Amino acid sequence: MSELLKFSDVQLAYQNGPIRTEVIKGISFSIKPNERVAIVGKSGSGKTSLLMLMAGLEKPSAGKIDFHSISLNELNEDQLTDFRKQHIGIVFQSFYLIPSYTALENVSLALEINFEKNAKEHAESLLVELGLQDRLHHFPSQLSGGEQQRVAIARAMINKPPLMLADEPTGNLDEENSLLISNLLLKVSLQYQQSLCLVTHDLDLAKKCDRIIQIENGKLL
Repeated sequence: MSELLKFSDVQLAYQNGPIRTEVIKGISFSIKPNERVAIVGKSGSGKTSLLMLMAGLEKPSAGKIDFHSISLNELNEDQLTDFRKQHIGIVFQSFYLIPSYTALENVSLALEINFEKNAKEHAESLLVELGLQDRLHHFPSQLSGGEQQRVAIARAMINKPPLMLADEPTGNLDEENSLLISNLLLKVSLQYQQSLCLVTHDLDLAKKCDRIIQIENGKLL
């Protein structure tokens, strides 16, 4: 099976005057199409930085990141933005919904910026599929945490990206909603044949994935 995403000896470091802070230290791994991967590790181990590199939101200090035949190293900021629109869906711990937009508007916007036709109809269909048929015209402040996260998932997957990234997607939720959201993420990634890479402290969620990657102090164990 071909590789969807490949890291080759990737490093990430920040320079502040004479002080150099190494965050990711020579990581190599790959994600296959339609594979679910969990990244686990202690706080500050580099998990979120690894996810940001996958999304092209951080550029590696050294090494190479390939997405199929696309080399992320060679893309400028505008090209990286276009790359994310086409290939990556991101679900954060904080939902980052637009407070003045309804659930339907938050999701359809992701299609409208790509000039997709029938954006509202497609967004409504997906929100109904995720059990939010009674919340389409509610604003984020009128939704529970679990409902807001479902809207965020719908927004991330509406363009059917081949890779979904999730950064502690259940971190702000209670136990009941955490179980609902984690099962939903795994279900939709299987249903739409998307690869899923998620950062989590929840070992029960991690064990439901095809593979677990442990990171410690910027290195894979």
